[in-house]
Amino acid sequence: MIENYRSDLYLLSDTFNLISKAKDFQVTADIIFNFIKKFIKFDMAVIYKINEKEHTLEIVSCLGTDTEKLRRRMPFKIGEGAVGLVAKNKKPILINDALESNEVKVRQYYNEDPIIRSFLAVPLVVGDKTIGILSVSSSKINQYDDYEVQVINIIASQAAVLLELNNNITETKKFSNKILDNVNSGIMVIDDINKITIFNKSAEIITGYRTDELLGKNISVLKLELENEENTWKFLKNQKTFFEEPGYLVKKDDNVLRIRFSTSFMYNDDNSVKSCICIFRDNTEIEKLQKQIFMADKLAALGRLTAGLVHEIRNPLLPIRNASEYLLSKYGGKENNIELTNLLNIIREESNRLNRVIDQLVNMSKDSYYSIGSCCLDEIIDEVLTLLKFTINKNKIRLNLEYNVRKIELPCNKDNLKQVFINLLLNAIDALKLKDDKDERIIEISIQKKSNCVLIDIMDNGIGISEKDINLIFDPFYTTKECGTGIGLSIVFNIIKKSGGDIFIDSNINKGTTVSLMLPTIQEREEHYGD
Repeated sequence: MIENYRSDLYLLSDTFNLISKAKDFQVTADIIFNFIKKFIKFDMAVIYKINEKEHTLEIVSCLGTDTEKLRRRMPFKIGEGAVGLVAKNKKPILINDALESNEVKVRQYYNEDPIIRSFLAVPLVVGDKTIGILSVSSSKINQYDDYEVQVINIIASQAAVLLELNNNITETKKFSNKILDNVNSGIMVIDDINKITIFNKSAEIITGYRTDELLGKNISVLKLELENEENTWKFLKNQKTFFEEPGYLVKKDDNVLRIRFSTSFMYNDDNSVKSCICIFRDNTEIEKLQKQIFMADKLAALGRLTAGLVHEIRNPLLPIRNASEYLLSKYGGKENNIELTNLLNIIREESNRLNRVIDQLVNMSKDSYYSIGSCCLDEIIDEVLTLLKFTINKNKIRLNLEYNVRKIELPCNKDNLKQVFINLLLNAIDALKLKDDKDERIIEISIQKKSNCVLIDIMDNGIGISEKDINLIFDPFYTTKECGTGIGLSIVFNIIKKSGGDIFIDSNINKGTTVSLMLPTIQEREEHYGD
């Protein structure tokens, strides 16, 4: 008998040692079941935890029957049945033959579980609080006695502590997950080997990836680049932290987002990196709004600046206009002065147009370009090319003009559209001036009808525009020219947009630039504004 007690004590000691090292309750349950196997004979063992809110017992783990089927059954109520009484009274119970017992009934499921004859159940108690039940049963009668109840009760006390700890950890995890899922920013945690371990709901929304698609994957699968980092994910190795660092994120659907990215590191006791918490948010719309506000401020500043220059420009402009009128009245209309008459007409008309342009610049802060009017595209192209003919020939530029269709009527102000083409062609000429003299200089103008719109392509084989500059060329005051003002393309952009059109630029360094204008025709404008 003493040897048996000694053996039991060794078994208890080994079991306590294993339980103390267990990382979660499921491991603890397996250790307890393994102990019971060595200590007594049984057919089924079940561990329950108390659900105080529902006043019921929930299955945590079991051995000897199907766990899922057991969980789907009607739960035990506290105070009902054998395990319910143990939960209520906080005292162990021992039944030698459950089929003959009249005082306490043991619930039986003959088609699913082993028949229960011998039955014992002990409470899992932490302090004064019962948090669960451990039950053991056998298909044979008189299998257990008070000594075995006491030993099982000792094991149950150890299990109770870990079950309570597991419940607290589970609740804490649920709470933290709820917080993570309700944060508007994307949050992900990366472990020390660059694997994603946490990915919250907002991160799913921002990236388009589901959590199960990324958990356990290397962080490099996420296409994220920071502006100031040549190799973005190198910061993990270097333990470099960021706060609101600007960058780009390519979503699962290949759309590109502007983001802000922050990091924080967690360390082990030996100061080695345990994990990295990454927080990121979609900043695309905010940056768009900021850019619009910045653009509006620039336009307002430009309007205020030009208002101060208008007086000085108009002073010499008025005598030029008067002189052209006088010369036209004195020499115009004569057969031997046709060329002179044409040049004087150009001076007069362009002086008047320049006067109207000045009016527009004065009102730039009000964003009020003239948008009323209609014009013929052919006439505008011809007039602009006549104006620039001398400059084009002087710079030895070959001009190719290709019409797919003629006599296109546009719902645009004539002066505005002339200003657009003059600015774009002068830019093309400037780009060709910087080209190597050995190469031929070419400007091509292509005009095509596209449904109710007209597509105008102005192509040159000049020096091109860098990728860095092409996203900024429509900003007021932004220029790459040594003597440029940075207002020409800004004015072009505003005129095209206010005319209901679109403008696109494609360029390659040392190969050339193509500016594409898409403008509505009279028919489309009438359909669009007919109501």
